Amino acid sequence: MKKTFFPDLDGIFGRPIDPRQSNTPSPSLRFSDGEIEYRKKENRSCIKQRFKGWYGYLQHYDMVIDEPVCIPVNVTKKDVHVFYLMQKRGTVKLWDDREQLVWHLEGQRAVYAYLVPGSYELRLSAGKHRLFSFYFDTGIFRYGADEEFQFMQPPLRAHLENRPYPVCSVDFAVDAVTAAYIEHICRNLRKGSMDNSILISEQLRTMHHLSRDSVLREQVGGNYKQHLTTSAKKIIEIEVADYGIKLELDSVAERLNISLSQLGDVFKEECGITLNTYKQQCVVEKAKGLLRNLLTTGGHRNTWDIAIACGFDHRTAFHRFFKRETGMTPIAYTKSAIFGSGR
Repeated sequence: MKKTFFPDLDGIFGRPIDPRQSNTPSPSLRFSDGEIEYRKKENRSCIKQRFKGWYGYLQHYDMVIDEPVCIPVNVTKKDVHVFYLMQKRGTVKLWDDREQLVWHLEGQRAVYAYLVPGSYELRLSAGKHRLFSFYFDTGIFRYGADEEFQFMQPPLRAHLENRPYPVCSVDFAVDAVTAAYIEHICRNLRKGSMDNSILISEQLRTMHHLSRDSVLREQVGGNYKQHLTTSAKKIIEIEVADYGIKLELDSVAERLNISLSQLGDVFKEECGITLNTYKQQCVVEKAKGLLRNLLTTGGHRNTWDIAIACGFDHRTAFHRFFKRETGMTPIAYTKSAIFGSGR
């Protein structure tokens, strides 16, 4: 997709600088591919990352400002955007050229917004801001596909009907699962691959489902312990996909703002197994999927590659783990899958 959302950062943060010539900080959310710019002017700094995909355009801004600022924005095409304010504190508002408030986000809140071409202003409070956003192909919501996404219908319908003014959804929480999934997407961005572009499209669809779940949870509430364990499961699944056995369960508890011992007690009570057992189950499923994939890739990956992908430093450690959990060696499992008995 083409870029259509253009913040004018020069006036507030100065021109882009060469990171090799300055003590530039690391971005709080790192894109594995895409473009990155560093800016610094007096006590203000900005790290901008962006990724252009076939079905979505992703952006992230790390901004540090010493006083409230207004950043001019030019929008060149009608699109539906999603804005996530990732940090716990701070305020960001978007105003249009009619001096109408388009949306207002406090810390760890998000919103869908249909924006029309024109001039806007991002107004930020002083402090550190982490603003992640993407816009996407709205065609996936045609022919009634938006019925289960009631909260998104105002901006989606506005886009379909080419309305001449911005329209927003209700705002909703950026919960721990959503934050983990955003980081997962950004860690796995890859340009130039049709398969990866399709994967990114599927990941953005998952983001829509997470947004819907967040809205519904705020509307109807729910059982705290069930929500906690469900969130822990989803975060473990997301993190194992990237880190395998190396996932530290402390980080899961930290995301959920609870101690590891408390999370472990609730998880065992609700699920009947420990956090570590569930993590190991996820690693096994990841390994099985990669082993089955050997059958369709002509053997371009071997079990050592799969061991590394699952977070193991030694092939023997992976073999011992897999056999202990499944009763079969990785090679035996692969052979059994050929004959249709691998599970």
